[in-house]
Amino acid sequence: MKEKIRQYALSAGAHLVGFADADDLKEAPEGFQPTNIMPEVQSVIVLGKALTVGTVFSKNKAVYTMQGDTIVKDLDSLASQVAYFIERQGGLAMTIPTDAPYFYWDEERKHGMGILSHRHAAVKAGLGVIGKSALLITPEYGSRITLVTILTDLKLAADSLMNNNLCPPACKRCVDACPTKALSGNGSVEQKLCRSHVGTTSDRGHDLVNCWNCRVVCPHTGNQANNA
Repeated sequence: MKEKIRQYALSAGAHLVGFADADDLKEAPEGFQPTNIMPEVQSVIVLGKALTVGTVFSKNKAVYTMQGDTIVKDLDSLASQVAYFIERQGGLAMTIPTDAPYFYWDEERKHGMGILSHRHAAVKAGLGVIGKSALLITPEYGSRITLVTILTDLKLAADSLMNNNLCPPACKRCVDACPTKALSGNGSVEQKLCRSHVGTTSDRGHDLVNCWNCRVVCPHTGNQANNA
């Protein structure tokens, strides 16, 4: 069943698919654990889609913003497709939003948290590691990956954790390239500092991503998987 789900997700457009045991995410804060969302959950499935290399290296904010927004929408749609597929196989499935909506917001710190951490679920599903940029880094796509998560009551074997050191201890490219010094270097980001610079508005009134330096300078950005 696990490989049947994986192949369906890949054929439907996922670039990466990983499986984790729901119990392995119990270390998340209370309220953000899989069982807080779906009490009968047994397995967590993480899907990823990557930005193109050309998009990350683009100098144009409209290009980067458009593809980023498109991937978020595509992932939410893809997760729903996979969830329906799981339920046709007799399981119960629930999708977690790729981005919004979410509820936790600390106004003073400008700090938001999704209802479940896709990055940490992806680590437990063996897809990659969290780098100093606070982004997931994968062997196939570096930090260009965007994630969505599906919860299911099917008991599916977890994939092996990745032990590859994708973020070398001595590398500080992303930390040094951050214009607001929002990156601590330990895998966390000060969202208030990041938010102060990451977004802008065009003269026409369109919201644009203003900064993605952490992705540009990552030595893995140019990684290109054969199945992209």
